[in-house]
Amino acid sequence: MNFKSYLTELNNIEAGQAIEAHEPSGEASSSVVNPVVLAQVNQFLDVQFREKVLTAEDGISRIRKSLHRFGFDLPALYEADPDGDEVVFDIHQFGIPTGPTPTNTNVDRVDTNTYLYVIYYLTDDGYYDFLARVTDEAGLNELLETDEESDEEED
Repeated sequence: MNFKSYLTELNNIEAGQAIEAHEPSGEASSSVVNPVVLAQVNQFLDVQFREKVLTAEDGISRIRKSLHRFGFDLPALYEADPDGDEVVFDIHQFGIPTGPTPTNTNVDRVDTNTYLYVIYYLTDDGYYDFLARVTDEAGLNELLETDEESDEEED
């Protein structure tokens, strides 16, 4: 195959092809509703924190970088607290969905609620420990309940 025919094949995209890939109905879906994609997002977040984190801003930057890979974005105005923080962000993959799609003529599609749970704190050795998870509402409630239970055990 020569280069010109390769480019012709590469640019041969059918109408609605990208939207079908983002719908949560298929195994090849890139939507976060697909459990495989959700596991990949969280695995990628875990990999980012294998190395030591020197500043809270660096940790937030690593999270932002990881999420961009999967079509997510963090609110730009969040400022990392140097003492540590526990925060939940309502995030949207591929932006907030609006307008009709080939499979759905409803103008205002309801996006599945996706949350980013982040907890970080300064350790005794001067580095930051981070935990970041992208999850749905049930997973978020589980994370928050686990955190409340660990607080009660410390008391």
